[in-house]
Amino acid sequence: MKRPLYYLLCAIACTSMVSSTMPMAAIAEVMQPQETAEQQAQADATSSDTGKAEDGTSTNATADTVEDGTATSTGTSAVNTESADGIPATPGTAAATDAATTTPTPSLRTQTNPTPAAISTTAQTIYAHSVAATQNGVTFTVSWNDAPAGTATTFHVTQTNGSSQAKARMDVPTYWDGGSQESVCDPSRPAWSSYCSLGTAGHDFTFDFTASGTYRICFYFMDNDRNDPQNDKGIYYLRTTAEVTVNDAARPSVTQIVNNAVDLCRQQTNGSEYDMALWLHDWTLDQLEYDHSLNWCSAESGLTRHQGTCESYQRIYSKLLDAAGIANGRITGNGHTWNAVKIDDKWCQMDLTWDDTSDNWYGGLDQRHLYFGLTDELMAIAHSDHTANYQKDDYAYRSTDLSNNYFVRNGKADEWTEKCAAANANI
Repeated sequence: MKRPLYYLLCAIACTSMVSSTMPMAAIAEVMQPQETAEQQAQADATSSDTGKAEDGTSTNATADTVEDGTATSTGTSAVNTESADGIPATPGTAAATDAATTTPTPSLRTQTNPTPAAISTTAQTIYAHSVAATQNGVTFTVSWNDAPAGTATTFHVTQTNGSSQAKARMDVPTYWDGGSQESVCDPSRPAWSSYCSLGTAGHDFTFDFTASGTYRICFYFMDNDRNDPQNDKGIYYLRTTAEVTVNDAARPSVTQIVNNAVDLCRQQTNGSEYDMALWLHDWTLDQLEYDHSLNWCSAESGLTRHQGTCESYQRIYSKLLDAAGIANGRITGNGHTWNAVKIDDKWCQMDLTWDDTSDNWYGGLDQRHLYFGLTDELMAIAHSDHTANYQKDDYAYRSTDLSNNYFVRNGKADEWTEKCAAANANI
């Protein structure tokens, strides 16, 4: 596996001198830790990475009644204003700097927190907020209280006049802070499609709101039993929506975090598009670790929960580039997504997900910038579906120039070749 890399790196050294082509992405083919077959199959089949719209909007968060059901609401907009100690500091502050020094280097192999799960607890009797939906004489109610930062909010779901078959599930929350709306998690994950029995005591669902902004969560209900007509309530699809607004200095919004990062970037770079794109690339990698559960997939999760899939890396970097005034685009292929970036009027390819690794297999080789500034042809070696992308007539991000490639720009192609040759000599 190492020998082909040596020959490819030799080619890099030669081609970088004439600034024509450089098969850097071939390095990706050899060195990048691949996703497991199970993860790749899951991504290709349901794939949040390829099937989602860029803004990550969930269509489930737009309507509150279904069929002949009706929905009512009491205090539907819940504002969380409490704060707690121990919340991640806003980028650019002294606290953020201190935190950065203790944060482990992100790694594609790290373990992540488990997917939020429903829990069963004793129901509270007084709630500040509630929403309800009624159909065929059965009323489903979702009640909750505000929770301080660092504490999950509990949504207590009950039914009135229903049968023993009454069930409910909580859908993926969507997040909006004045920018684009996005699904916080991947709705294709099994945890978000499972119904829980309500019984007579109801059922509790929990979710931790980690950023200022507005969250919307749809709750779905059913109560039917075709095998028992007397108890069949005929409810197959009923929905109501809970809206929670967080306004808490301890939990800055995604937009605030992004703007603070870009301000810091301008202070610490010379302001050129290349230097800013590189700084923001590295800053993004420091914010999150890859979520191997494939649940978290948003800029919100990446910046405030510090974990996410390729969707998180792509969305965060895109928001940063937008705030910095650098043109960029979104590209998908092979159950994956990455960025196209326009630097000094030249498009190039960036894959931050695959750059985020602390593994060092070749003795000091810089693997954190392998996918910074590739051409379409080179990126297609790593992600074969991209060949079809860039050959389309309407493809808007044609990348043919290597002048902004990290290794070419920094004159490190020869160094790569020498170190790789030494590594291969030990085979």
